Amino acid sequence: MDKAIGNVSRRGFLRDALSAFGFAAAGGRTLIAAPEGWKAPGGAKLVFGAISDTHLRTDYTGLKAARTFPHKYLLAALNYFRSQNVDAVVHCGDAAHRGQIRELEFHADVWNEVFPKNLAPDGHKVEKLFVTGNHEIDGWRYGTETGFKVERVFKDPAERAKRILATDIASSWERVWGEKYEPVWHKTVKGCHFFGRHYGADGARLVELVKSCGALRATRPAMPFFVLSHIRPSARITRALGRLPCAISLFGHWHHSASSWNVVYDWHGTTAIQVPACAPTKSWLPLSGDKYISKVPIEGGDVENIGRARQGYLFRLYDDMMVVERREFGEGGSLGENWIMPLCGKSKKESLGKTIGEPQFRDGARLAVEGGVMRIPLADGNPKSRVYAYEVEVDGVLRKAVYAAGANMGVGHETNGGVTAIQIPEAWLAAGGKTVFKVTPLSSLGTRGRAITTSVAKCAG
Repeated sequence: MDKAIGNVSRRGFLRDALSAFGFAAAGGRTLIAAPEGWKAPGGAKLVFGAISDTHLRTDYTGLKAARTFPHKYLLAALNYFRSQNVDAVVHCGDAAHRGQIRELEFHADVWNEVFPKNLAPDGHKVEKLFVTGNHEIDGWRYGTETGFKVERVFKDPAERAKRILATDIASSWERVWGEKYEPVWHKTVKGCHFFGRHYGADGARLVELVKSCGALRATRPAMPFFVLSHIRPSARITRALGRLPCAISLFGHWHHSASSWNVVYDWHGTTAIQVPACAPTKSWLPLSGDKYISKVPIEGGDVENIGRARQGYLFRLYDDMMVVERREFGEGGSLGENWIMPLCGKSKKESLGKTIGEPQFRDGARLAVEGGVMRIPLADGNPKSRVYAYEVEVDGVLRKAVYAAGANMGVGHETNGGVTAIQIPEAWLAAGGKTVFKVTPLSSLGTRGRAITTSVAKCAG
């Protein structure tokens, strides 16, 4: 296609494409779309940050922070949220990597540095919207690549019991965070409802808590309500929540990168948004929904190529829209265009004025082939559509697809300056003739930009 996928003439195609990639109209609204001409007004009704899977851990003493797992990415995320004057911060679990109280205290130390007494610089309260993950509850049992286990450091069962959260998480949580630990909970922030489910809590209790909230019974509430958990709620739970309007589920655990638009989708009647990891380590795992993007598997998923990302979101809610900003907190920067999500049926699903479009090479961009290596320039010619991967054709045959260098990193912080290098096998080159290479940029939804080509001659052996 030579025009943006969001043009009026493409509406039917986009509806089908979004559905194919896991997007759908949820509760009468379209995900990742805004009415034509819509612009965010000056002030949002609610602003909150969201992170997950920070996985801070102790060293071998079980007391000090491990130097190889620094707090700086958590600190960077919270500092950014503070700079945006958030009303709340969501954490979707797996904070304490080995399930130790001390690891939860590491988070509290950083929180109190950024939001002393739970206050923003202007004095307003910043609400903690935190849930536990499997690592808080069971992490003390887990080994690692170095064989570390809490039970090997604290061999005495009584001493060990004093240090792990699972012994008495309620009292430890209250002491560290200054709030009561409840398996499922309900908080309101500036009129918006949040429901949390700690790891292992009964999902039926969550559903009953949500149903008991009379404020959600209106046909079209002014805001959505959010359900927070570490692992995505089951289909049974989600279907029950989906009977109420405007349910949005935020969860972590998978570590999938928010560089991919496939981490947000309709899930049994609710909008599901997977919160990426903000871990100190190489937090990347296979990117979500890639089987829809190319006809061949995408290669080059190693962190040295796509980047050591630490990611999160910033949510801004307005009367009719929710804007989701995707951030990388290691080197900084946006992960691309914001998601724009109509709320509560207030926008017709045909209103597709803002969409992902196609990534494009800049005018004059050229492939460089030398010494058996092809270097693909960054396809950043369309700032509204970030390149995610490239397809490589050789003499008209699709040979491979590769992730774009730095696909996990913020704009302007791409690995190798955004240049993607691939090896060219000898078998691809025609003996005594010219071999034509064609490279096409792809978005994470599989939209395709214009290809660039080059030819290489091989001397007869």
